[in-house]
Amino acid sequence: MLAAFALMAGYPPPSSQGLRPANGYSWMCEDSPTGCGHIPSRLRHPLHLPTLAPGEPCPVSQWHPSTGPFGAGLGTGPAQPVGFKSDSSLDFVFGDPNLTPPPWRGQKVLWARAPSYRGPLLIRGHQLDGTWWVGFEYGQPLQELQIRPLPASVKGWQGLPTATRIRSAGCYAYQVDGTTFSRVIVFRANVP
Repeated sequence: MLAAFALMAGYPPPSSQGLRPANGYSWMCEDSPTGCGHIPSRLRHPLHLPTLAPGEPCPVSQWHPSTGPFGAGLGTGPAQPVGFKSDSSLDFVFGDPNLTPPPWRGQKVLWARAPSYRGPLLIRGHQLDGTWWVGFEYGQPLQELQIRPLPASVKGWQGLPTATRIRSAGCYAYQVDGTTFSRVIVFRANVP
């Protein structure tokens, strides 16, 4: 059975594992010399990821065959990662050393946002059966993804392509925080 929810205070800081701090939404708008904002501080909830006892199976989130127009996603939304296999796993590879330099492995993940939610998103992650943080994007990975709100003129489902980065196979979780929700999405990372 899952151990009690934990605040990750016992793990090393993300910077000690080679992750760089996010600079707001700047990764989304690199062409803007002044950047394009930051998430509201109220989204920065403490991490409430489960921990696993040695030998426990990975309690993966449910795979949903249809997440709007984007295909299968994990979790209940309103923001879901898309691109996972039906067993809620994802294969991670080294790929181009300029984009995903070792020891980090990477994989593309599309974040689908339902029409019911237009606000900002904060996405962080950690290994549940180990000590590694999840990284994001290419090059030296970010500690978190900060995704800006959508303009009122944008309607329907929205998808944002990103990259998730890991350092070893195992059981991992994202924590997705929005202005009206906080969700934990658990997945299995495979290293072929």
